[in-house]
Amino acid sequence: MSDRKDKNSLSASNGSIVIGGSVQGSNIVVGNHNTVSNQSINVAPLFEKIRAEVEKRPDLKPAEKEDIHAEFEEIQTEIEKPEPNEGFLARRFRNIKRMAPEIVEVAFETLKNPIGGVAEVVKRIANKMAEEGA
Repeated sequence: MSDRKDKNSLSASNGSIVIGGSVQGSNIVVGNHNTVSNQSINVAPLFEKIRAEVEKRPDLKPAEKEDIHAEFEEIQTEIEKPEPNEGFLARRFRNIKRMAPEIVEVAFETLKNPIGGVAEVVKRIANKMAEEGA
């Protein structure tokens, strides 16, 4: 056996990262016992539930229902982004709250259930709005 190292060989110790080829579009996770999940949450069914609640409200005029649906469309579009804008979402929820406060509560409870960052953003907005209302 020779002590000479082969030019094409590669040596890595514990904790090392060795990458061969392009990493474009990849996630690189460093550490021990990591669990990685790269799932996106389908929020469309949640918004369908919210829209159904809006439609059930006999006290809302058709124009108000239309405005509320438009606000929720904008909220859904923003929530589906990788990093939703909290200020934008808070303004949309405040607009809905002016028209139908109980619908905002239904929306918060419905949207708090998904996994991950969406739920955290919605919880922060809900807490801020609760503080403002007190």
